Amino acid sequence: MLRQDPRQLLLLNNTLWLAAGACAISLPLGTAFAFLLRRTDVFGRRLALALAGGMLMVPLYLQAAAWDAGFGQLGWCSLVRGPAVPPLLSGGTAAVWVHGMAAVPWVVMLVSAALAGVEPELEEDALLVGSAWQVFRLVTLPRMTAGVAVASGWVLLSTSVEMTVTDLFRVRTYAEEIYTGFALGDSLGDAWRAAAPGILAQAALILVAIAIALRAAPSLSTPLRPVRTLRLQRARVPAAATTLMFCLLIAGIPLVNLVAKAGLVVQQVGGERLRQWSAGHFCRIVASSLVSFQREFGWSLLIGGMAATCALIAGAGLAWWARRGGWRALPALTLGACGLAIPGPLIGLGIIWIMDRSEPSILIWLYDRTILAPVLAIAIRTLPLATLCCWYVLRSVADDALDCAACEGAGPWSRFWLVAWPQRRFGLAAAWLAVFALATGDLACSILVVPPGVTTVPIRVFGLIHAGVDDQVAGLCLVTFSGVAVAVAVALWLLRRHNEELRANRP
Repeated sequence: MLRQDPRQLLLLNNTLWLAAGACAISLPLGTAFAFLLRRTDVFGRRLALALAGGMLMVPLYLQAAAWDAGFGQLGWCSLVRGPAVPPLLSGGTAAVWVHGMAAVPWVVMLVSAALAGVEPELEEDALLVGSAWQVFRLVTLPRMTAGVAVASGWVLLSTSVEMTVTDLFRVRTYAEEIYTGFALGDSLGDAWRAAAPGILAQAALILVAIAIALRAAPSLSTPLRPVRTLRLQRARVPAAATTLMFCLLIAGIPLVNLVAKAGLVVQQVGGERLRQWSAGHFCRIVASSLVSFQREFGWSLLIGGMAATCALIAGAGLAWWARRGGWRALPALTLGACGLAIPGPLIGLGIIWIMDRSEPSILIWLYDRTILAPVLAIAIRTLPLATLCCWYVLRSVADDALDCAACEGAGPWSRFWLVAWPQRRFGLAAAWLAVFALATGDLACSILVVPPGVTTVPIRVFGLIHAGVDDQVAGLCLVTFSGVAVAVAVALWLLRRHNEELRANRP
């Protein structure tokens, strides 16, 4: 079918090329820094890991706008180089770079989780009969490969189902085709037929990644003692400099781009245009963004909060049912896989197909007059993350307390509210914040289903950055970045309280 349809072949080629390029950037960088931050005594490793975890909550459209503000069409670097020189970021290269840099924190955290599961007892026993390199090659590397395989599957998946960056830089992929087809009047059936080959192809890649992970680490479990930390000694200072470069690459340079763009002032002096940075102009732009876009901020917080709450309630139920594994985990795994594999625009089209009907009349009223449609679309999109976070939090609930409650006649959901919720409330609150950050930054699902008169921050920024990031857009992005930073700080505090409760309840 692909050979007979040049358009499908082009979409498949672009999608795979984009995903492979993102993997080529993120996997080497993320894996190297995960090992450096997790298994060595480098300076600032905890701060760097916290920064990488915080960047997971930064929406993709913000990262795209931040890189475009520096090296895109109207970026400060492009303006300095002059109009005759093409921008550094444009077309497919820009899409690959933005997706690759956005995926680096995910690779760092996933590979770090795999490294945390390496048994120190095995490494210590292997050191008695072999060198440090042999221990790394025969013990550490096979278990680390599981995290790399899962990370590669996640990068391939998250890149191929997103249309934010590809639409900005005009790269045609399956997700972009669905969004463009909707704008041209395509139906849900047409969109599904256009996306089906890509969904099947990426599903096959995900299954391969999962199979590699299971084969690479068949006996991976949580170690009883902390992982071994390698002493860098004289190499500690160069490693610290490398860690600093990593932090600048994933967060520092994008923020500097936005700050430079928000404070950039252009003055006409004679026949020459002079550009300089003004702190006063920067403060005015940032302050005015809070007033000029207050409606967008209000709608984003309302829709994101409702969607995150719905997703967390459903995710907690699925995770609670699946916490002991076996066939009970099948609904959570199935719904999570579907939510991840289906492109965002296709979820939006599905909501339109369900609600945009004249009979019963309540559906069309809810679709046109309320925010139910974007709330449902975003809740479906964020359900996999909510389920995963709740699963991680709830799996540590002690079975003894649950069995005691069951002996007193408490049912499954009574045991959740009476035992699990009081013990894991801080962890579940942190999970809600993570889902809330993802929900407020959604664009791919919500852009198709927002009712008339409703505009969120992602939709407004997405519409503005197509003409280039100016000082007003940069100020809006900085305010949004500040909100994400506050959410990250609160989530880290909640996670610390959650870990303190775990240690206090540990026998």
